[in-house]
Amino acid sequence: MRSISRLLYWMVVADLFVVALSLRFGMHWLISSQVAFISSLLATLASFWSYKRLIEKKIATGDIPPEDRDELDTIDDRFELYDDEETAPAPGAEELKQVIKEERRKIGGLKKGMQNLAVTISAAVSPLRVAAYVILVLGFLYLNRHDLLEIWGYVLGLTVVPLVALFEGRRAG
Repeated sequence: MRSISRLLYWMVVADLFVVALSLRFGMHWLISSQVAFISSLLATLASFWSYKRLIEKKIATGDIPPEDRDELDTIDDRFELYDDEETAPAPGAEELKQVIKEERRKIGGLKKGMQNLAVTISAAVSPLRVAAYVILVLGFLYLNRHDLLEIWGYVLGLTVVPLVALFEGRRAG
Protein backbone atom coordinates (compact mmCIF):
# COMPACT_ATOMS: atom_id res chain seq x y z
CA MET A 1 0.00 0.00 0.00
CA ARG A 2 1.43 3.41 -0.94
CA SER A 3 2.04 5.80 1.89
CA ILE A 4 -0.61 8.34 0.83
CA SER A 5 -3.32 5.72 0.39
CA ARG A 6 -2.29 4.16 3.70
CA LEU A 7 -2.49 7.57 5.37
CA LEU A 8 -5.94 8.19 3.92
CA TYR A 9 -7.02 4.70 4.98
CA TRP A 10 -6.08 5.40 8.61
CA MET A 11 -7.75 8.81 8.43
CA VAL A 12 -11.01 7.17 7.33
CA VAL A 13 -10.70 4.56 10.09
CA ALA A 14 -10.09 7.30 12.67
CA ASP A 15 -13.00 9.32 11.31
CA LEU A 16 -15.32 6.33 11.59
CA PHE A 17 -14.28 6.08 15.24
CA VAL A 18 -15.03 9.80 15.69
CA VAL A 19 -18.42 9.36 14.00
CA ALA A 20 -19.29 6.49 16.33
CA LEU A 21 -18.21 8.52 19.35
CA SER A 22 -20.03 11.63 18.15
CA LEU A 23 -23.28 9.77 17.61
CA ARG A 24 -23.24 8.94 21.30
CA PHE A 25 -23.14 12.62 22.22
CA GLY A 26 -25.73 13.89 19.74
CA MET A 27 -26.16 15.37 16.31
CA HIS A 28 -24.43 18.67 17.10
CA TRP A 29 -21.32 16.75 18.14
CA LEU A 30 -21.42 14.82 14.88
CA ILE A 31 -21.82 17.91 12.73
CA SER A 32 -19.10 19.81 14.62
CA SER A 33 -16.63 16.95 14.47
CA GLN A 34 -17.20 16.29 10.77
CA VAL A 35 -16.91 19.94 9.73
CA ALA A 36 -13.66 20.15 11.70
CA PHE A 37 -12.37 16.83 10.34
CA ILE A 38 -13.06 17.69 6.70
CA SER A 39 -11.61 21.20 6.94
CA SER A 40 -8.56 19.90 8.82
CA LEU A 41 -8.08 17.19 6.19
CA LEU A 42 -8.30 19.77 3.40
CA ALA A 43 -5.75 22.02 5.13
CA THR A 44 -3.36 19.12 5.70
CA LEU A 45 -3.62 17.82 2.14
CA ALA A 46 -3.14 21.34 0.76
CA SER A 47 -0.04 21.76 2.94
CA PHE A 48 1.41 18.41 1.84
CA TRP A 49 0.78 19.27 -1.80
CA SER A 50 2.28 22.77 -1.61
CA TYR A 51 5.42 21.59 0.18
CA LYS A 52 5.77 18.71 -2.28
CA ARG A 53 5.72 21.23 -5.11
CA LEU A 54 8.27 23.37 -3.26
CA ILE A 55 10.68 20.45 -2.84
CA GLU A 56 10.26 19.43 -6.48
CA LYS A 57 10.98 23.01 -7.54
CA LYS A 58 14.10 23.17 -5.35
CA ILE A 59 15.37 19.85 -6.74
CA ALA A 60 14.76 21.08 -10.30
CA THR A 61 16.71 24.30 -9.69
CA GLY A 62 19.53 22.46 -7.94
CA ASP A 63 19.03 24.02 -4.51
CA ILE A 64 18.74 20.50 -3.08
CA PRO A 65 21.52 18.31 -4.45
CA PRO A 66 20.77 14.69 -5.29
CA GLU A 67 22.08 12.12 -2.83
CA ASP A 68 25.43 10.61 -3.77
CA ARG A 69 24.95 7.62 -1.50
CA ASP A 70 22.72 4.74 -2.45
CA GLU A 71 19.94 3.62 -0.12
CA LEU A 72 21.70 0.47 1.07
CA ASP A 73 24.81 2.46 2.02
CA THR A 74 22.62 4.91 3.92
CA ILE A 75 21.04 2.06 5.88
CA ASP A 76 24.30 0.22 6.59
CA ASP A 77 26.37 3.31 7.42
CA ARG A 78 23.84 5.81 8.66
CA PHE A 79 26.36 8.24 10.14
CA GLU A 80 29.05 7.78 7.45
CA LEU A 81 31.45 6.18 9.91
CA TYR A 82 33.00 3.87 7.33
CA ASP A 83 33.49 6.28 4.43
CA ASP A 84 36.40 5.73 2.10
CA GLU A 85 37.58 9.30 2.43
CA GLU A 86 40.42 9.94 4.83
CA THR A 87 39.82 12.51 7.52
CA ALA A 88 41.97 15.58 7.43
CA PRO A 89 43.87 16.72 10.50
CA ALA A 90 42.12 19.27 12.68
CA PRO A 91 42.49 22.79 11.25
CA GLY A 92 44.24 25.58 13.10
CA ALA A 93 42.70 28.86 14.22
CA GLU A 94 43.53 30.72 11.00
CA GLU A 95 42.16 27.89 8.87
CA LEU A 96 38.95 27.91 10.90
CA LYS A 97 38.52 31.65 10.33
CA GLN A 98 39.01 31.10 6.61
CA VAL A 99 36.44 28.29 6.57
CA ILE A 100 33.92 30.48 8.41
CA LYS A 101 34.42 33.29 5.88
CA GLU A 102 33.91 30.86 3.00
CA GLU A 103 30.75 29.46 4.53
CA ARG A 104 29.34 32.94 5.11
CA ARG A 105 30.10 33.77 1.50
CA LYS A 106 28.26 30.62 0.38
CA ILE A 107 25.19 31.59 2.38
CA GLY A 108 25.01 34.75 0.32
CA GLY A 109 23.79 37.24 2.85
CA LEU A 110 20.57 39.20 2.58
CA LYS A 111 20.08 38.82 -1.16
CA LYS A 112 20.24 35.02 -1.01
CA GLY A 113 18.00 35.01 2.06
CA MET A 114 15.37 37.11 0.29
CA GLN A 115 15.51 34.81 -2.76
CA ASN A 116 15.00 31.80 -0.49
CA LEU A 117 12.10 33.57 1.23
CA ALA A 118 10.50 34.34 -2.14
CA VAL A 119 10.71 30.66 -3.13
CA THR A 120 9.45 29.27 0.18
CA ILE A 121 6.68 31.83 0.74
CA SER A 122 4.86 30.38 -2.25
CA ALA A 123 4.36 27.13 -0.32
CA ALA A 124 3.13 28.93 2.78
CA VAL A 125 0.55 31.06 0.98
CA SER A 126 -0.43 28.78 -1.89
CA PRO A 127 -4.01 29.37 -3.04
CA LEU A 128 -5.12 25.85 -2.09
CA ARG A 129 -3.70 26.19 1.38
CA VAL A 130 -5.27 29.59 1.94
CA ALA A 131 -8.61 28.29 0.64
CA ALA A 132 -8.44 25.32 3.01
CA TYR A 133 -7.86 27.58 6.01
CA VAL A 134 -10.66 29.90 4.88
CA ILE A 135 -12.97 26.85 4.79
CA LEU A 136 -11.80 25.95 8.31
CA VAL A 137 -12.60 29.41 9.67
CA LEU A 138 -15.89 29.75 7.79
CA GLY A 139 -16.99 26.32 8.98
CA PHE A 140 -16.32 27.31 12.57
CA LEU A 141 -18.15 30.61 12.17
CA TYR A 142 -21.12 28.92 10.49
CA LEU A 143 -21.44 26.35 13.26
CA ASN A 144 -21.15 29.04 15.92
CA ARG A 145 -23.66 31.37 14.28
CA HIS A 146 -26.30 28.65 13.86
CA ASP A 147 -25.83 27.24 17.38
CA LEU A 148 -24.53 23.92 16.06
CA LEU A 149 -21.05 24.24 17.55
CA GLU A 150 -20.03 21.73 20.19
CA ILE A 151 -16.51 22.86 20.96
CA TRP A 152 -15.20 19.51 22.22
CA GLY A 153 -16.59 17.75 19.17
CA TYR A 154 -14.94 20.38 16.99
CA VAL A 155 -11.61 19.98 18.79
CA LEU A 156 -11.85 16.20 18.46
CA GLY A 157 -12.46 16.52 14.72
CA LEU A 158 -9.54 18.92 14.36
CA THR A 159 -7.05 16.72 16.19
CA VAL A 160 -7.72 13.48 14.31
CA VAL A 161 -5.94 14.45 11.09
CA PRO A 162 -2.70 15.76 12.65
CA LEU A 163 -2.48 12.82 15.05
CA VAL A 164 -2.99 10.23 12.31
CA ALA A 165 -0.45 12.04 10.10
CA LEU A 166 2.03 12.15 12.98
CA PHE A 167 1.72 8.47 13.85
CA GLU A 168 1.73 7.32 10.23
CA GLY A 169 4.71 9.56 9.46
CA ARG A 170 6.69 8.19 12.42
CA ARG A 171 5.82 4.64 11.41
CA ALA A 172 6.86 5.20 7.79
CA GLY A 173 9.95 7.27 8.58
